[in-house]
Amino acid sequence: MEGLFAVQAEDVLKGQLDHRRANLAERSALAAAEAVRTAIEAEVEGLDLERLDHARRQNRYEGDVAAVEARLAELDEKLYGGGITSPKEATSLQDEMGHLRRRQDDLEGQVLEIMELVEPIDARLAELATSADEQDRAVDAARGALAEAEAEIIGEMAESEGRRTEAVAGVPADDLARYERNLPAFGPSTVVGFSGSDCTGCPSSMPAVEADRVRRLPEGTLADCSECGRLVAR
Repeated sequence: MEGLFAVQAEDVLKGQLDHRRANLAERSALAAAEAVRTAIEAEVEGLDLERLDHARRQNRYEGDVAAVEARLAELDEKLYGGGITSPKEATSLQDEMGHLRRRQDDLEGQVLEIMELVEPIDARLAELATSADEQDRAVDAARGALAEAEAEIIGEMAESEGRRTEAVAGVPADDLARYERNLPAFGPSTVVGFSGSDCTGCPSSMPAVEADRVRRLPEGTLADCSECGRLVAR
């Protein structure tokens, strides 16, 4: 029975190693580092959209300013080019030019206002670019630490698998098949010992008749416990 107990021990160890691998502190550290990097990306994306909206508005206002300037130049040429003979027409042109200059001042004020809004956004984007570079390095370092920790566990798994293979070679095929059928239900206590009066896997005492039955089996026999269903190594 030593071979079967050895197989079970390696299966228990594999479960422990799987749990260790899934719950490595390095894995949590990597997830935390990646979460920070994702948050930076999300903030950058939001600021980029905000800046793009401001840029579109600024371009529109600057286009309007250019149109106003072109119209003012046209009116100025018309007013002072010698082609105006009517005082009424001259007054009308001057009124329109005054209106356009006020409009120009308003538009240029809008452009300046947008530039003031964009300035802190650009500053924050520059900060985030630096933070992103730093966080990329942190993510790389965390990923490397996780790979190193996993490699150690994978090495232990390979050694365990080798020992299990050796142990399996000494276990009768029927016993191994019975063990593997029961493994999902009983896990690390699929195969248990016999104390002489009790199955060591039972939460309660084995009935005397059942204990006597197991006790009479040849040593090295694998019995089924009628109480708990585990495999009892005689």
